[in-house]
Amino acid sequence: MKSSIFKRKGREDSESTRQWDTLITKIMEGNVVPVIGPEFMVDSERGTNPHQILIDDLAEAYEVEGHPTSFSQLLFDKNFDAEDRKNIYVMLGDAFEQKLFEPSALLKRLLSIRQFPFVITTSFTPVVEDAMREIWGNELRVMKFSNDPARNDDIKTRQDIRKPTVYYMFGRVCHSEKKYVVTDTDMLAFCKSWLSSAERPQNLASELQSKYLLILGNSYSDWLCRFVWYSMKSRFEAQPVGMMVDPVADDNLLQFMRRIDAFTQNNMEEVLDKMESMIEARMKEEQSSGAPMKGADVFLSYSRSDSDVAKQLYNTLKARGMRVWFDRDSLSYGASFMDEIIAAIKSARLFVPIMTQNIEREKNDYHPYRTEWQTAIDMATGYGRNFIFPVSERSFDFYGSNVPPQLQRHNAFLYDPQQPSFEEFADQIANVLANL
Repeated sequence: MKSSIFKRKGREDSESTRQWDTLITKIMEGNVVPVIGPEFMVDSERGTNPHQILIDDLAEAYEVEGHPTSFSQLLFDKNFDAEDRKNIYVMLGDAFEQKLFEPSALLKRLLSIRQFPFVITTSFTPVVEDAMREIWGNELRVMKFSNDPARNDDIKTRQDIRKPTVYYMFGRVCHSEKKYVVTDTDMLAFCKSWLSSAERPQNLASELQSKYLLILGNSYSDWLCRFVWYSMKSRFEAQPVGMMVDPVADDNLLQFMRRIDAFTQNNMEEVLDKMESMIEARMKEEQSSGAPMKGADVFLSYSRSDSDVAKQLYNTLKARGMRVWFDRDSLSYGASFMDEIIAAIKSARLFVPIMTQNIEREKNDYHPYRTEWQTAIDMATGYGRNFIFPVSERSFDFYGSNVPPQLQRHNAFLYDPQQPSFEEFADQIANVLANL
């Protein structure tokens, strides 16, 4: 009897495969936004949840019996009067004037995935912010929703969600009550505002509609989890929806998540292990596929003598989520490389040539970048918009050099060759792409 080449998979296995593939595809596209709760934020002998550690310390200070598991449960104990409840925000603000918690190794691993530059936290503690700052340094922006339409932070353009950012969805710890979520009443007030089109951050809310939400370590009750999802998505018909990692989700919540086609898992470390391995495999697959990139956002043109600065510019643009044609990554093997280069320029949205002193030194030598320039010049004549955006080191006389006059007509972004930085240029390019 002939053996079939196919092995039948169970429905659950097939569904899991589909969901994992969707998640990794969205990550590689830069379309996943992690929404991080407190459950795995810290590594401590007292637990992994900084909220619970704070609750335990307050319970001890106020001699509360039992083991309260929420701030609401704690604050409405008989040992807390109205004035104590009001002062809890000031006490927490005072406590966080120093660094109380070290981010967990698991949290740092998650946030080290470069495809996650924009992260939302549902905790008022600065633990995620501290971890993000270790990874991104001065590039990190801190934004917050403080339940005040005049003070709520919002992104300005679609490209802002590609920049290193931590966004406090339910406020950041401070000395003022009602500016961040501590109690159930606070949470209801904040969720109500997130549901209001007049009060929520309009641009961010609009972007989240199309993003895959990776909700991790929140462990909310059934009703609150639904409320939070709906606060960010507003509707569930739009795809993609997202993944929820929650070790204590009850059956009703799990059934709800499956109905809206959300992926559910219960072990954060296992999820992160698989996520990292699948991302690494996908990147290797793309690099070895032999298929050159077409339809890039930016074609990067440079002299081999400027490889280091080109790599830095490439990394900066890539960190913004742009698809960049960079010949180290984008050329296939064994093909006519000039044919591929010309095809890539013709399909790119923008052309960025790097101009340095090396261009002048190499004026008597043959170099492929001059063919790239001419192809871009020919392409630019067919557009009714800017196509060429030169980058030049300050010490290079871009406008008095042997560079073709058709390139010199474009304003060049100048950088310091001693301390090259391309963040401002990346912002400009991101805004151009957002408006094409």
